[in-house]
Amino acid sequence: MKAWQLGARPAAAIAAGDAIGNLELIERPDPVAGPGEIVVRVIAAGLNYRDLMVLRGAYGHGLPEARIPLTDGVGVVEAVGEGVTGLALGERVIAANFTTWLGDGGYLYHVFASDLGVTRDGWLAERIVLPAAAAIRVPDAISDETAACTAVVAGTVWHAMVAFGQVKAGDLVLTQGTGGVALYTLQLAKALGADVAITSSSEDKLARVRAMGADYAINYRARPDWAAALLEASGGRGADVVVDTIGFAQLGQTLAATAIEGRIATLGALSGSPQDKADCDQGALIGKNVTVKGIASGHRGMIASALGVMAEHGIAMVIDRSFAFDEAPAAYRHLLSGAHLGKVLVRI
Repeated sequence: MKAWQLGARPAAAIAAGDAIGNLELIERPDPVAGPGEIVVRVIAAGLNYRDLMVLRGAYGHGLPEARIPLTDGVGVVEAVGEGVTGLALGERVIAANFTTWLGDGGYLYHVFASDLGVTRDGWLAERIVLPAAAAIRVPDAISDETAACTAVVAGTVWHAMVAFGQVKAGDLVLTQGTGGVALYTLQLAKALGADVAITSSSEDKLARVRAMGADYAINYRARPDWAAALLEASGGRGADVVVDTIGFAQLGQTLAATAIEGRIATLGALSGSPQDKADCDQGALIGKNVTVKGIASGHRGMIASALGVMAEHGIAMVIDRSFAFDEAPAAYRHLLSGAHLGKVLVRI
């Protein structure tokens, strides 16, 4: 089979920002399903920001050059190993990226040892081997394009907004930016009956999210005090749930935009880095009785729950652009450019 692998990733290339150029297209023997495993013929794979981090050596440590990247994808079951039940040949499946985190109470650091596209081969190949227990059937109502980009974002957002945030109809959900996580948060929140506030530096992108149902759309470039701008627009109404993708470098503003007894689920650091210190004091956090939780993706059950809501409400992922398999490096570069609105896809 054909597959892309990480390549040598020399330090000089990484420092120059050209780690994408080290992706290598190779031939490998077709995989075989072992006990408890399935072989999936890949239809398409979706890119996430962390896939860029993997190439740069900023996510995971000591990864082999032969690692096949990409955490998200969809495919058709082509073979099943000994002991596998409940999955039939020809069924479409996706999988939780932490393939051993199957349900509540199963999260420990060991889940990082079986992380698709990082510590376990990912989806950027013609075939992939998965633990059958991690596979999730894709409902007929969901397209290949949507399914290919769903597992990471759906599990993460469900964890942040539903399992932790306990969102309910009439709540206000705040999400930042117009990447895949933010747009999916908008779609899922609206399906669950919540109002949504979203921020961006682009008026064109804000116009598009308004068309998708955003109740408040704030340009943080025009209003660097974007939290104040949101409160002005909402009549002083803070967010009940925040799906935070900008991180602790702007936690002060995020907290200012949060309602009393709000819930902040922090899952990224598009502003600064995950090592940043919070730019607010403890008093503000205590005064509002706000809860903050770190979110490390989501387990299989969360993804399956999200898929059910998506099928029921006809939620389709916003696909910015689709690339052919041999154009995979160009797909990475498009994601890196930041020009996308929604997800970037590679068709296998």
